[in-house]
Amino acid sequence: MDGTFIPVLIGILLLNGASGHGTDRAASFDEPVTSWQGFQTIGGLVLLLTMIALVALCAHSAVHVGDPIPAWVLQIQHDRAVDVGMASCSPGIGIANHNTITRHRKGHFETDGARWGVALSKGKHVFEIVWPNVARDATATVGVGTEEAPLYVKPRDPLVGGNRHSWGYDIARCKALHKKEILATYPATKSVPDKFYLYVDCDSGSIALGTDGVYWGARVLFPISALPVYPMLGIVCEGAHVTMTYRGSAYAGGPSAVMSGMPSVDLYPPGKAGYPPQKAGYQPPGSSLHF
Repeated sequence: MDGTFIPVLIGILLLNGASGHGTDRAASFDEPVTSWQGFQTIGGLVLLLTMIALVALCAHSAVHVGDPIPAWVLQIQHDRAVDVGMASCSPGIGIANHNTITRHRKGHFETDGARWGVALSKGKHVFEIVWPNVARDATATVGVGTEEAPLYVKPRDPLVGGNRHSWGYDIARCKALHKKEILATYPATKSVPDKFYLYVDCDSGSIALGTDGVYWGARVLFPISALPVYPMLGIVCEGAHVTMTYRGSAYAGGPSAVMSGMPSVDLYPPGKAGYPPQKAGYQPPGSSLHF
């Protein structure tokens, strides 16, 4: 039995019982029915509060389902011009390989940042991020920023979304940010797993997050005039290992419309140390989403 049914049943019994007993006692003993009227009032209140709770529960559950997965996520293909790995970072971060960075700075009083190796100017792109919850500390931000966006801030503060040059999500506090302003609680579940996806849509000027099971929708928008933008990370936790892997792109002009000005060649040929080449038949994250 649904637990929410019990308070409703109690409310109905109190209403019926109070009404019936009040009438019987008044008819038989000609006594005041004030006490029974009190029970009737309490029963009505219980019923009313329960109905309000049910409405709120239904609304809250609807938020958790997530937004419909965009069709383009299921159509992404690998663009070698975008798959260049992490390139720029602050002195407190080291690039372990093509996709992994490590924050080696001592303490957690400063925020260090890292930036993808190529700016995105058009199309829609998916990046897989593995960032353990235990390595997020007080703030852990992901998103995009222009070339002017800082890669370091002291004292500790959200880096991506903490200034006018970047837009992002703080996955430690579950907040959408721009210029340090909280735009929304995100996601509504207030929980981001160790592995999740960053969706960057340069055509609409938006960024979103999601998992293998849920797409949380875009709650942060950036102006098209800000393009090109770089995917970015902001890290506070000492010793944090974060992996960011490019998973594919979709362009309005089809697979041949690669990033303008970028060579469509393997910048990291298969076999080079630290480079994990894309495997044939790769399935995009959206292919396993369920609602």
